[in-house]
Amino acid sequence: MKNTLRKLPGIGFRILSFIPVFNWISLLYIGLINSSTLNVICAVAYAVITFTDTSLSPLIWILGIVHYAVAYQIVKKQISSDTGNSTAQTSTTTIHENTSVANDFSDIVVSGEQESKQSIPIRPSYALEDVSVSVSPKSTSATNGFSDTVASREHEGKQSIPVRPSHVSEDVSVPVSLENISYTKFFRDMERNASREGETAAFAPFMSYWPIYDSMNKAQQEWYFYWRSQIRKRNYLDTDLSYIFVLIYELLSGIGWQDPQEGYQKLMQLWAVYREKFPSLDSYLTRWTFDFTQLYSLEYRLPDVDENFRLAPSVMTDILIEQHAEDVPLKLHFSLINAISDYSLVNSKFYKDGNQDLMHEAIPRVIALADASLRKNKQKGILDTYGPSSVEKQEYYAFTNAVCPQANKKIHITVKNYSSYPNLRAYIKEIVRYGENTLRELRGYQGRLRGVTIDDETAKMVKNFLKKEYGQQVPQEKEHSKPSVIIDHKRIEELTGESNYTRNILSVEKTTNPEKKALLTDIQQITAIYIAVSPSARSLLDRLEKSAWECSVAQGDEPLIAEINRLAELHLCRSLLVAETSNIIVEDDYRDELEYIYQNQPATSSEENGSKLFDSSVLTPEMKEFVDALLPVQQKALYLLITSENPQSDLEAIANEALTMSQLLLDDINALAFQIIGEIIVVTIDEKPRILDEYMDLLKQSVV
Repeated sequence: MKNTLRKLPGIGFRILSFIPVFNWISLLYIGLINSSTLNVICAVAYAVITFTDTSLSPLIWILGIVHYAVAYQIVKKQISSDTGNSTAQTSTTTIHENTSVANDFSDIVVSGEQESKQSIPIRPSYALEDVSVSVSPKSTSATNGFSDTVASREHEGKQSIPVRPSHVSEDVSVPVSLENISYTKFFRDMERNASREGETAAFAPFMSYWPIYDSMNKAQQEWYFYWRSQIRKRNYLDTDLSYIFVLIYELLSGIGWQDPQEGYQKLMQLWAVYREKFPSLDSYLTRWTFDFTQLYSLEYRLPDVDENFRLAPSVMTDILIEQHAEDVPLKLHFSLINAISDYSLVNSKFYKDGNQDLMHEAIPRVIALADASLRKNKQKGILDTYGPSSVEKQEYYAFTNAVCPQANKKIHITVKNYSSYPNLRAYIKEIVRYGENTLRELRGYQGRLRGVTIDDETAKMVKNFLKKEYGQQVPQEKEHSKPSVIIDHKRIEELTGESNYTRNILSVEKTTNPEKKALLTDIQQITAIYIAVSPSARSLLDRLEKSAWECSVAQGDEPLIAEINRLAELHLCRSLLVAETSNIIVEDDYRDELEYIYQNQPATSSEENGSKLFDSSVLTPEMKEFVDALLPVQQKALYLLITSENPQSDLEAIANEALTMSQLLLDDINALAFQIIGEIIVVTIDEKPRILDEYMDLLKQSVV
């Protein structure tokens, strides 16, 4: 191929191209190694003029620099072009061979409408060729499919790609392009190292922005392959998060398993073992394991992770809900219910105070009961009554941010946007809040959720059901024969005196240190809300504090309530204030925290609040909302990207303090930006992350 005849000079010749008198040598060299007669002739001419007419030497020096730069770029483009053409003609190897088949999804149809909140791809595609896949229309279904073509993988650890199920709806063209050569090498290295057995090695710490083999030094590679060998033997050694991501990328790329079901099981097991130490795995593997099952037509089972599995509003959630649309009555997993409710069950104090098992069992049954009641009275269930009815095409990005050949592929689907539909979310919110209130009452739990509105018939049915099923107290243990006890009355008097003394000390401690109260579980979140609100909104909190956390609605209160609840949704995932008749009421669960804050006033000046790094008053309303919504650690990261020439090391330090990776930290910033301003704000595909140019100047102006 021609690209083997073209070469770029090394760094020495690039440096030489800037040196007066001798820079023509660089142009001569690039012309000789690439057989460019024009460059050779010009280089010789520059040399002759330089040594014969010294008055023209400065001009020739500048001309030589420009000419060399142009020649260098032309050769570089020719090499890239030849490489792309060669790759497109020879897609015959292992992972890359199957990119056009295994790594492309096609349209699926699930009755539904446009998803209003969709994940955004932050990383580029990494496959080696441009592929256009056309799929004929088929019948509708609730799971993803892919091309009919079947190709086999010869390398150990690979699996033939299963034939697409017959549920594709319409033609789809999926563009795939190589945008980063380093990842192409990573994919080849995966193939070469698929069967590598690691020898016993010492642990070597490893933290990388986008972890791949080339990110590791020799000691880190030795540990990785030893650790991976142990993982394959089900010996899950303690390690760093970056190593785990490399293994995940391998499994997503088809390395280390014989059939897709085995690959799925290995991903889930890896997740289950390390998620407690690295909670950030949840946000990635929730999506990637779902994409994996859609790619290989496997069943995605929500209970596979554990009882605290989390889902968010997304196309993925909509697809999973649609799979239950024909259930009579409706049978939704707890995580799906939490995802389509405006009230966060998992952030409830009652839930976190040891009632997880109760809520996981009871709340899905409450939803099923409400669905049955609706079907009896209206002949249709919750999804049909309160859910969306129209259908729109949506875009879904598979394996977003993963380093694998099929990463960030765009899939066109149609599915009802259950998870973001306001009417459905509002109805589910009231049902689950009423169910939780009933469970609180049955368990003798202090505090109730305020402002719950539900029709009398459904309320009576839910309460009667929960009383019948969960109203019985835990049976007392059978009495055993009690051993005889010899009572020492003198010792009892001594202990009583000591107890009274201790009680007096503790009573003083309790009044002077209310933070030790067990109910102050959300003090940091409530403090963050109190600090961040405007002076007008804080004056509303002052009124509530003076009137035992309940006061009448006054003119102008509505925007203040909305401001406080917007911050509460950010920090608590639920509202802080509710309206009952004409009153404003603080939720019972957070009154202890507010009382503590008013007894121990935090600093609220601009120098102490969460936005001290930025003056949001100079920003547009949209950008102000974005900056104000950032958590302190995210603001620090954004500040570094604006003010630092080389922010990577500082980003990693900030991420380490927050027990995460810089990669995940920037992804969270981009996710928030996409939610508020409609696009990502940080480009992460370059050697070092940077803010998009259209936002950089404005953010620079806001830096304090």
